[in-house]
Amino acid sequence: MFSYINLEKIKLNTKEGFIMKIKYYFGDERLLLKTTLCVAALWIAAQMVLIVCFWGASHQDTSGIGLYIAIAQRCFENGQWYPMAKDVYSLQELSPPLVWGIWNPGYINYLILQLHVFGTVNFNAVLNLFLNIAMLFEVFYLGKKFFSKRTGLVSAIIFCLFYSNLMVVLDTNTENPFLFLCLSGLCLVFSGKWKYVIAASLLFALANWIRPLAIIYLLACALYFFITKAKFYNYAALIIPYVLALFIIGTITHKKIGYFVYQSTTSGYNLLATSYDGAKGNVVNYIFENEGGAGFIDNMDSLTFAQKDSIWKSRAFSWIRKHPVKFGTLFLKKIPALYLHDAWPFGWYYWRDAAITQNFFSGGSNAAQKAVFVKKLLSQALLSIPYYLTFPLFFYALWINRREVFTVKAVFLVLLAAGTAITCIFNVATRYHYPFIFTVIIYAAWGLDTLIEKNTNNDKTPSS
Repeated sequence: MFSYINLEKIKLNTKEGFIMKIKYYFGDERLLLKTTLCVAALWIAAQMVLIVCFWGASHQDTSGIGLYIAIAQRCFENGQWYPMAKDVYSLQELSPPLVWGIWNPGYINYLILQLHVFGTVNFNAVLNLFLNIAMLFEVFYLGKKFFSKRTGLVSAIIFCLFYSNLMVVLDTNTENPFLFLCLSGLCLVFSGKWKYVIAASLLFALANWIRPLAIIYLLACALYFFITKAKFYNYAALIIPYVLALFIIGTITHKKIGYFVYQSTTSGYNLLATSYDGAKGNVVNYIFENEGGAGFIDNMDSLTFAQKDSIWKSRAFSWIRKHPVKFGTLFLKKIPALYLHDAWPFGWYYWRDAAITQNFFSGGSNAAQKAVFVKKLLSQALLSIPYYLTFPLFFYALWINRREVFTVKAVFLVLLAAGTAITCIFNVATRYHYPFIFTVIIYAAWGLDTLIEKNTNNDKTPSS
């Protein structure tokens, strides 16, 4: 379509030249497909190089990722799945001690399964690679189904350009398996067959076992059914298997530890971390560890996770009732913090000195620590340039296609809005946007697609 363009004569320092370049590379679907395949191949190759270079490196971690591995290893050595009976209380033998409760049980059991199959969790990076490739196809599928083939292809390119989608292959964390299950569930639901909806429901239940955020995907699917006027049995196929799966998980756990647990029990801990005098809204531990802190409990080790969770929720709700304006203001401040940058994966390697980060947010950092912190933030911002460039296209798509936003395409906006709202009720970290940032990618691709169509229709030049 645009093969007649002489690229050498195009001047990029003009608006017309810039638009012509975009039309050349993205207007011809055959050329766009080749570009997408080349970008995807380089992206996959880069991940393979990372896996080789950092093989087994996550074992060096002493933060959250390291705790996942330590808990999984401990359960594996005891010949049990997580949680075990002793997990009802604080795990002081871990470093740092695990005090906040039953923690993402689905993911830890996923690591235990890897230990049973491979004898190590080193292959987690290889599994992440396959999950990443699958999610790349799923993002393309969603963009193509709801918008156009070009939107799907551009979505795939943007997905590959995100630093997080490259480096997440190294993370031993919940992001990859959670998002893979949820995206797979979405694709199955949008297939239009009730048998696939049942399968999707079970995938959502497994995702929720890994990370308690699958509810936003259920809401999006329910909206999709409502807009498309789906029959009642589709709603039943979505909800009933989901509830039954969670009930089975909870029942099995109850027989093991005496408590009905079907997901993480850390809501009290996470809510209090953003509901006390001086709260910044970020992830903190010191208020629970230091005597006199908002989350400190005398004789904490003698209490069960359920008792501690109840105490932390009570304190959080009490503070929120007394300071609703402060809580609401902090909620709004956490939204830009959630989307601050895209350079969060492999963070334990990048942010080795956790004390610098903690002291910065608690106001106790010195000038040298502040300089290190700011330097790291600037480097993260540079790594996030493709991420930042996506948002203008996202907002452009919202504006230029405002008449179409509240059609079936609203499913993606519901995911984004619900995910942001639920996440910002609790403490936030930049990686917490990962389960729904793909919606921004798809809308940004739609914005670029619209821009190309708009300029093509306004300036049609016959090919020679």
